[in-house]
Amino acid sequence: MLEPAFWAAAGVSAIAALVLFWMSRFQRFQGKLYYSLTFVAMIWTLLMVGLEAASNSAACQLQWATLAWLGNGLVPVAWCFFVYDYIDNKIPLGKRTAGFVLTAIPLIGFLIAATNQWHLLFYTDKTVIPSGENYIKFAHGPAFFAIIAILYAFVAAAIFRLARAFREAKPVAWPLLAMLIFITLTPLTANAAYIGLGFTFFGLDPTAFMFTLGILSFTWMLVTNKTMDMAFVGQSLLFNTMSEPVVLVDRYRNISLMNAAAKDIGLHSGSASALSKMIENINYLEKSEKAVHLTLGQRFYEPRARPIESPLDPTGSELGWSITFIDITDRIATNAALEEALKQADSANRAKDEFISVVSHELRTPLTSLTGGLTLALSGRLGDVPDPIRSLLNIAHRNGGRLSRLIENILLAQKIEVDALTLESKPVDLGLLLKESFEENKMFAAEREVQLALKSIMPAVIIGDAFAIRQIIDNLISNAIKFSDPQGVVEGSITTAGSRVKLSIKNGGRSIPEGMESKVFGRFEQIENSGQSATQGSGLGLHISKKLAKQMFGDIFYESLPSIGTTFNVEFQLGEKPTPKAALLVSSSV
Repeated sequence: MLEPAFWAAAGVSAIAALVLFWMSRFQRFQGKLYYSLTFVAMIWTLLMVGLEAASNSAACQLQWATLAWLGNGLVPVAWCFFVYDYIDNKIPLGKRTAGFVLTAIPLIGFLIAATNQWHLLFYTDKTVIPSGENYIKFAHGPAFFAIIAILYAFVAAAIFRLARAFREAKPVAWPLLAMLIFITLTPLTANAAYIGLGFTFFGLDPTAFMFTLGILSFTWMLVTNKTMDMAFVGQSLLFNTMSEPVVLVDRYRNISLMNAAAKDIGLHSGSASALSKMIENINYLEKSEKAVHLTLGQRFYEPRARPIESPLDPTGSELGWSITFIDITDRIATNAALEEALKQADSANRAKDEFISVVSHELRTPLTSLTGGLTLALSGRLGDVPDPIRSLLNIAHRNGGRLSRLIENILLAQKIEVDALTLESKPVDLGLLLKESFEENKMFAAEREVQLALKSIMPAVIIGDAFAIRQIIDNLISNAIKFSDPQGVVEGSITTAGSRVKLSIKNGGRSIPEGMESKVFGRFEQIENSGQSATQGSGLGLHISKKLAKQMFGDIFYESLPSIGTTFNVEFQLGEKPTPKAALLVSSSV
């Protein structure tokens, strides 16, 4: 019948072998090679110890004890290398030297023990089975203690490295390091008790049993402990080094964890009440589109909640929430400054408009008197005017008219800007207005040596204000004449497409550079003529025209090609009456 010690050794060896297989297949950690070698050596030693226990003769027991030294010599060396590789990611020796040491020391111990019968330096001649006992009692010689001293040196080196690591490590790593120290010291203590005090386990050396139990416990801890798990450590590091404060809340609305940034701003102390109230209403915080602010000292934070789904039931209730607090202090300050700047700009713009309006009104009365007097003088009713004086009066009269039109345009633009202009909504014959405008601009075109030509005029009646539409047409024709070359032709046409009507005015050769739309229709803006200077005018004509067209549900746009010319198009709804407004006739001209 086999001894209980054999079954104990066989059972522990089988468990260790299964753990070794599982660990080799599914676990990854630093120093895995040396850890596996420790396992293999430990299993070998246990099997030899079990076979020693199952043997009856002294010769067989001595044979198994000798073979056990292949494992006895490898375990402390491999374990020492594992400790260094696991902690430092390297071993003090090079790979070749380490391989030599791992091979040489177990072989030397085994060879000395195997040749003991010739030199008796390992076991003395007193190594026998005592009378009345079942197991051999070893009497150790000097070679044995020399080998033990070498092996103890590796154990001491492992303890030294673990002690230093314990002193340098963070508290989170202390349990793992304490377990490593315990595993290293326990078999050392058991072995010292066996050699010095004769302590045995079922009459056998307890070192292998103690080390096996310790290393199996450590394997379980290695799997469950995340101290050296790179993914876990990396996630923890990222969580704690995030600049934004983050708080994790469980499904019961209790704070589970907060990172260093959250603690730094005082979320764990001074703001506990405000934070608790926010967590109570976390469902509202998660779904609300309205910004919620949390004030901490002089800083403002916007909490953003995100649910954390349960990995066991992704479609069920949340496992908890992650609340990130975004610092919006600078954004609030910037928005406040921007709002203040907009208020000041609006006030300045209103003051400017009021100034322009007041000045324009104040200028209109004396200017009317001035132009009226000039007209009367030029009529001859006050007597004959000499030719030199008449020439000067004509110049003054023309400039007075130009200034009068400028003032009228400024006042009209002002009315449009403040939405104080209302227009009539009556049927308007667009073709008739175009013909009248062409007729009245013949003299101005002749002065510029430009010809006027009406092309296709399709019948079109729109709903709008006749005076406002006429002003738009006059502005487009006047600009086309100004921007045409001498002997050029300004063409006008009206076409319809579906429910829309388009009035087009094409100049005689001048084009507009690309990307100038904002300047073309801008207020007090002008495009330079021939790349030299801006044409005479207020820079308000097209601006006013576009505003008037939009108020009548129309639009103005242009098409321009180099060496071909520019065509301005005005589009209106054909035959559809827009919402009527009170009549205010627009009678000013460019």
